[in-house]
Amino acid sequence: MMKSKGIDYHFIGSLDDIAYVLNIRANDVQCNPVVISYLLVSENSCNLYIDKSKLSQEVADYLKENNISIKAYEVIARDISDIEAKKTLYLETKKTNVAVYSSIGRGVNVVTGLNLTSIMKCHKNEIEIKNTKNAFIKDGVALVRYLNWLETGVSTGTITEMIASEKLLEFRKQQDLFIEDSFESISAYGANASMPHYKPSHEHPVKVEPRGLYLIDSGGHYLDGTTDITRTVALGELKPEEIYHYTLVLKAHIALMEAKFLEGTNGGYLDAFTRYNLWKQRINFNHGTGHGVGHVLNVHEGPQRIGTAGNEYPMEVGMVTSDEPGIYISGSHGIRIESIMVCVKDEMTEFGQFLKFDNLTVVPIDTRPVDKSLMSEEEITWLNDYNKMCYEKLSPYLSGHDLEYLREQCKEI
Repeated sequence: MMKSKGIDYHFIGSLDDIAYVLNIRANDVQCNPVVISYLLVSENSCNLYIDKSKLSQEVADYLKENNISIKAYEVIARDISDIEAKKTLYLETKKTNVAVYSSIGRGVNVVTGLNLTSIMKCHKNEIEIKNTKNAFIKDGVALVRYLNWLETGVSTGTITEMIASEKLLEFRKQQDLFIEDSFESISAYGANASMPHYKPSHEHPVKVEPRGLYLIDSGGHYLDGTTDITRTVALGELKPEEIYHYTLVLKAHIALMEAKFLEGTNGGYLDAFTRYNLWKQRINFNHGTGHGVGHVLNVHEGPQRIGTAGNEYPMEVGMVTSDEPGIYISGSHGIRIESIMVCVKDEMTEFGQFLKFDNLTVVPIDTRPVDKSLMSEEEITWLNDYNKMCYEKLSPYLSGHDLEYLREQCKEI
């Protein structure tokens, strides 16, 4: 790839790209299985700049077998400065620090663009997708057990947002091949859910009560995949406005999940599928609709993005992306429904190749806050089919009260 583009050297400073291209994982950054390092690739060499003490003998041997040289982390600037004049150095400016960039010598031809590895990394192969599906089933089991625990115990008055968040981690840890959370969970009750990036804490405990809405946005890293999911659930009596807004968010979520679009369509156009049902009611949300998700890597990954902010990179086959519309009413409530999907081929017609999304997330969507009168027949069918799929995939791994809870959550409306 480098040779065809006339590139002599490719500098990579983004940790997830380095982990991807070398097929290694680590734990230098909380919730991100990466190692602090740099990578410099040429036609005849591949140098990894890293604290050597972080490498196990097994990994060191693996890198050596693949002709990857290990160098001290601190010498990257020196090696960049040694690149000869008239050579072409390719890098991504947003992912290159000042110390490295300022080391580039005079006469070096600097070409900028997306890391070549980023373009490879965002297109998941069949094995990555298959393994990710396994991870989402395990994550679904953990979430169902968690939500059953929460709804059973909320009436005791002893569960806070932070206690709930920690309990979810316990359930995830019980799953095979679990590594760690993929980000700090957003466990938000009532008005706190109106803050999209709210963080619960023990210092400011908020009790979860048996009324209103509760939002949980969380995810996990497993050795077979990375997950990210948001569900908003009814814990008791709801206000009419909460039911109305929940139904609108669900309609927006379904609209994107069911979208059919021409190859070459970017995230700005796809965003309109989601916001249409909200904009008709003069409602909006001020965050992106979808972000890429890594494979046992960063839970936020590019270059694809679905949102109003300009993103010209098209959605392509194999890209794994979130679908997460929301409505946030300050001081009252917040609602978000998020599932992860993979872009796949749809039909080829006389107008070109069409694409669509296949869902990956396997956690029931709560139907208790749904106003059925606001839903079309197609939307109701989608919701019932989705929850039926969740029951079929999760029920073999659940028993007792957890299985009863799943059965109740997956009833048709």
